[in-house]
Amino acid sequence: MKCALRDTPVVCFAGDGGFYYHLAELETAARYGINAVVIVNNNGALNQEIPHFDRAYGGDPDERGREMWGFSRINFATVAESLGCVGMRVEEPAQMAPTLEAALAARRPVVIDVVTDHRAFSPKTWTGEEDSKGH
Repeated sequence: MKCALRDTPVVCFAGDGGFYYHLAELETAARYGINAVVIVNNNGALNQEIPHFDRAYGGDPDERGREMWGFSRINFATVAESLGCVGMRVEEPAQMAPTLEAALAARRPVVIDVVTDHRAFSPKTWTGEEDSKGH
């Protein structure tokens, strides 16, 4: 999108699981001046998958079950910097707005690593089969 709209601010939101697929593109963005801002929901997990794994395998989300959906804790701001981009990290909600403003003003490719809790689920929009916990 940013390549097509070079003069338009472009912000991409990705979970950490999805972002892992595209890490190498940060070096390309830095090299070619593709100045998009990527916000990474860094919860160390494929958290939207947790209820499915728990239902299928009776997993314990804090122990063995985590092997199915959890990641090591990574600082994506540091990774971004090592690939030639700007890295920013948000650990408190109040930091988000000023960090996004700074990212958009940077005129460089930026990764905003937003540290979140793997137990924070997005609201469901589909009301299909649910387990006893409402997942």
